[in-house]
Amino acid sequence: MTVSAVIAVALTAAVVLAIASVCAYRAGRAYERDRSPRMPALFGGFADADSIDGERRMLAMLEEAVLIADAHGNILTANAAAETCGIVTDGHLTDDGVRGLIADAATAQSEAAAELAVTDGARMRRIAVRAQPIGDGRTAVVCADTGRRRDAERMRREFVTNVSHELKTPVGAIMLLAETIDDAGDDVEMIRHFAGRIGTEAKRLDGLVRRLIELGRMQDDGAREQRLVDVRDVVAGAIADTDVAAAVRHTDVRMRDDAAGVPLTVAVDAGGMRTAVKNLVENAIHYSPEHASVTVAVDAVDGAARIRVVDHGVGIPPALQQRIFERFYRVDPARSRLTGGTGLGLSIARHHILANGGKMDVWSKPGEGSTFTVVMPLASQAPPTRTRSLEDDTHSRRRGRTILS
Repeated sequence: MTVSAVIAVALTAAVVLAIASVCAYRAGRAYERDRSPRMPALFGGFADADSIDGERRMLAMLEEAVLIADAHGNILTANAAAETCGIVTDGHLTDDGVRGLIADAATAQSEAAAELAVTDGARMRRIAVRAQPIGDGRTAVVCADTGRRRDAERMRREFVTNVSHELKTPVGAIMLLAETIDDAGDDVEMIRHFAGRIGTEAKRLDGLVRRLIELGRMQDDGAREQRLVDVRDVVAGAIADTDVAAAVRHTDVRMRDDAAGVPLTVAVDAGGMRTAVKNLVENAIHYSPEHASVTVAVDAVDGAARIRVVDHGVGIPPALQQRIFERFYRVDPARSRLTGGTGLGLSIARHHILANGGKMDVWSKPGEGSTFTVVMPLASQAPPTRTRSLEDDTHSRRRGRTILS
């Protein structure tokens, strides 16, 4: 190959390399251009589609109502909570108070805040609204439901007040009785009488403390152990736990099995359910006359186990039948003082039943009595037979108790 041919080949290679470099550069520029964010981001500036989608998902995770609007109040984006609280409908801002707050923040270019009353259909709620300009003519709005906070604070205050009152009453009585005994001198009969009264008040105080401990346990969000248990075992154990209360009032508590031997196996927190049924039975005992009877019937209905606690006591007026599940509420405060009731039993029972996936209803008529009905879903894998427990044997020997099959 001649020198001129070599030079020609080298020049050709250089030209090809130069053209390839230019093409690669242009391709790289085009790729960078395609990758560069060209869409307005929710919080200002520009971002690609993936980043904007991530911003939307972040907003959806928040419990508070959050929206981004322009200076005219047009919604750019809003999470589901904003529609739930009633300030956004079908992507449009519906509350003039929030719209005005957005305009104030956009004009002053500083945060604007207010507490507003928002109507959601027939319901009115109060919300705390904060609007903050975030650039590019956009304003972020965050709304928090202050009604829930107020309700929680009110319930806390009422709870503390009620607990203080309930603790003060037996403690004050014990102190007064102790002073009376001190003044009684050598009067043995009087000392014995007032000592018995002190014991009664101490039992009342003990019952209240136990209820408060149970309330604290209910507030624990930790998962509770659930196990398969036959409803009959739960009821038998609960009736056994009410033996003393029933004996004091000479009440005959009976369990009636209407399930004809069908397994009534449920997956529950057995201790919590036993407490719930015990509280229902104790309530029936306390609100029935002496020498009365209380029946706890168990059966199966529509794939569920049903427990009915039936008494023939004083009954509950219709207007009060939903309030009886409130903490510290008593239909008859005078009777509760005599029986040592705390006003917490039904509230605790309802909590345990709902926490275990059950339902509870009440039927009552003044002068005729009450029926509390508990329905628990049957477990999908029920054992073919029920093993008789020691509690059943003990229960069957209790005086004044009868198990009817």
